[in-house]
Amino acid sequence: MKRFVLLPIVAFVLLGSCCKPDLNIPAARSLLIYMAADNNLSGDSYNNIEKLKQGFLPKNGNIIIYHDPSDAPPRLLRLVKQGAEIVEEMIEQYAEENSAEPEVLTRCLLRMRDLYPAEDYALILWSHGTGWLPEGTYGSVVTRGGVDEPRVKTFGRDGRQEMELGDLVLAIPYHLSFILFDACLMGGIEVAYALRECADWIIASPTEILANGFPYHRIMQPIFLPQPDLEEVCNEYYRFYNEQSGEYKSATVSLYHTEALPELAASVRTILEENRDKVDAFVPADQIQYYDRLRPHLFYDLDHFISQIAAPAEYSLFSQALDKVIPYKLTTSWFISIPINHYGGISTYIPTGEQTAIREAFKKTDWNQATGFLPE
Repeated sequence: MKRFVLLPIVAFVLLGSCCKPDLNIPAARSLLIYMAADNNLSGDSYNNIEKLKQGFLPKNGNIIIYHDPSDAPPRLLRLVKQGAEIVEEMIEQYAEENSAEPEVLTRCLLRMRDLYPAEDYALILWSHGTGWLPEGTYGSVVTRGGVDEPRVKTFGRDGRQEMELGDLVLAIPYHLSFILFDACLMGGIEVAYALRECADWIIASPTEILANGFPYHRIMQPIFLPQPDLEEVCNEYYRFYNEQSGEYKSATVSLYHTEALPELAASVRTILEENRDKVDAFVPADQIQYYDRLRPHLFYDLDHFISQIAAPAEYSLFSQALDKVIPYKLTTSWFISIPINHYGGISTYIPTGEQTAIREAFKKTDWNQATGFLPE
């Protein structure tokens, strides 16, 4: 995990024409949408911003967008009302920079808090995503499926650089109401557990996410209710894709309550300790629900896995703990080429004798340290 020092900000221009907020009157909620789009998703980022401008704008809240596309300098925007339309207001424009660098995310979150103080803050992370996997790992395994399948958002890639999970955790400088991942494969137990002290709630998908992403014209209204209706955000995402046809009718989404994660980790640790022989001999293959189109698979359903190794009483306690972590989850019956027959709502890595480098990386995760899945 790369450590970093937050450097002084010298490479931005503050435009005097933007509206100056009244710092004495905090908004109810300020939301940063962090679009790390200096990659092959750049066009989709513009489409999502247009969707935002067609949707809901809160009267007592702020929608802030950091937009780093492939064809223009990165900029910090705020959506504002101009007559009957929602338009982009430039806050700051930056020299070319790498949005996969954690200090860039830190700077954006600090600028939002300084310029648009609120009673609470939230974050949407928009980009490619590879769950907890170390930088460069995703390209070392084989992706299943043909080139004619829908494109996916496979967090944070700029050029060849990716923001690893440990760096993401360090990049978040204050506690958030929620984090929403509009990025692939981020609905994993390793991700949620690492971020357990960064936010109260997390919305993510254990599978990939199609390149259209979340329906932003639908989700801003439930986000900016006095108490954000995160279940309705999940509903809108599911409905949007369930209305599609063919392979585009593909969506998995879950809501995670981070406060309940330590209890779940304790339950899993007990099960692993009591069933070590089963764990060591376990070969997941395809009999366990998988969520990725890779060979070998790296993302399996946590609930399905535990159900195969735990005694009935142990599994019952685990299920109760899992229900506290995941109060809400939705899935279509297929995700592109993957049949979803068992949807527990969160993925896990299942270590095998192969993938030595990945096993070693998994050992260092907070989740492994808490559960002892792979002993040191």
